[in-house]
Amino acid sequence: MISRVSSFILNGVRAESCRIEVDLSPHGLPTMGIVGLPDAAVRESAERVRTAVRNAGFTWPRSRLTVNLAPADVRKEGPVYDLPIAAGVLAAAGSIPGPSAGGRRIEDWPMAGELALDGTVRPVRGVLALAELASRSRAAGIIVAAACVAEARLVCDLPVVGVADIRGMASFLAGDDPVSPELGAGNAPNAAEFDRHVPAALDLSHIRGQPMAKRAVEIAAVGGHNLLLVGPPGCGKTMIARSLVDLLPPLGREEILEVQGVRSAAGLAFDASNLSRPGFRTPHHTCSPASLVGGGTSPRPGEVSLAHHGILMLDELPEFSAAAIDALREPLEDRMVTVARAAGTVRFPASVLVVATMNGSRNLRGGSDPEAGVDRRVLERIGGAVIDRFDLHVAMRATPITAFLDPPDGPTTGATRDRVIAARDFGAVRSSVLNARLSGEALDQACPLDRPILRRLAGMIEELGLSGRAFDRIRRVARSIADLDGSASVLSEHLDEAMAFRVLDRI
Repeated sequence: MISRVSSFILNGVRAESCRIEVDLSPHGLPTMGIVGLPDAAVRESAERVRTAVRNAGFTWPRSRLTVNLAPADVRKEGPVYDLPIAAGVLAAAGSIPGPSAGGRRIEDWPMAGELALDGTVRPVRGVLALAELASRSRAAGIIVAAACVAEARLVCDLPVVGVADIRGMASFLAGDDPVSPELGAGNAPNAAEFDRHVPAALDLSHIRGQPMAKRAVEIAAVGGHNLLLVGPPGCGKTMIARSLVDLLPPLGREEILEVQGVRSAAGLAFDASNLSRPGFRTPHHTCSPASLVGGGTSPRPGEVSLAHHGILMLDELPEFSAAAIDALREPLEDRMVTVARAAGTVRFPASVLVVATMNGSRNLRGGSDPEAGVDRRVLERIGGAVIDRFDLHVAMRATPITAFLDPPDGPTTGATRDRVIAARDFGAVRSSVLNARLSGEALDQACPLDRPILRRLAGMIEELGLSGRAFDRIRRVARSIADLDGSASVLSEHLDEAMAFRVLDRI
């Protein structure tokens, strides 16, 4: 007898259908073989499934079992298939009745889960992708571990059944337990339900001095511009960079789905209390290129993708390896990571706001020229191609000790966040795309310049020897500054301020 169960193959952040066929034959030794390009974890599921089924109180069939994972030419990885294999074995053995006997049609209920030896079901990565696949393929619903129900409900407009153990799965498929109404269609959460913005303990007003840097993070938050902070140790670079995440507006529903899809593919825990909060990732400078941008034998999302629709902070950028810095060029420009392997190509989303810091010289105190404190050899290590992809360069000086004697002053995080949201709303009337992503005709329409202003800007760029990419980035930053001012047109003062943030281009 052959039974068929549906599951999925995780390809990047997207799921592909996997059909699991279980054949129970009276001929041959009572063994269990798994075919269809399984990895070690899938091959070991034979022992996990056998022990879990017995400990759950079911009789293991004393016949030859052959499990086929189709399509057979695609590699299967991880303990995802424990639960569907167990369902297929029980259905083939008659322990789960078919539709003719009052049971449910197993093929219509894609499932995934790892089995413990006592028969309980553990969460697996990629549940969000499974829910999206089930919705796309018009399945009856999905069956996952009870701990994954809230995560699956983000996407699925179908019933989501959470099972604690094998007996719960078998009971549901036998038709004994109906789908709970609260887990069915029409109860998917909306983005407003998760708008629980809780600012960090650090407020912008507590950072003494540094008005230029505070202005830069406000502009960066409005347009999604990459930001590079340069200054001596202890001047507040890291504090200002960390405060940026509290200036961003909450994520919308589509952004939440994209972010959680990446987190689910990476196997990170689902946190319903912070769904609308933009991500903030701070990889250490010793990280490898694969951990930073994604990769590995079985490609997984890297730190850049885990910060999707959020902030990637690279503290002490020159300390990162040259290979890791060079790997950032594609995500910074294309907002996508492409990992190519012999078995195929995987793409991970990477629409991030990158904030990097680097130390300048101690001579930035007092009235020293900010440009004089940047070591040219450090810039050569980072590379002009990477530096050119930062829209805002800010040279910071050490704060005088006397500034710490005065009470906190300056704009608060809450007030700055309100201005950022107002500026984004002002720009949203013009375009739904952030200013940092404007290009070509869309940039020309969003930032029209009079002929004299355009000629003056071109003259300054030629004088400084900037690239064509810098020409576009200056206009994007100027557009964000104009949005902060509530100006429909980009004026000369907006362009002048945007040019002031291209410090490293002058070295």
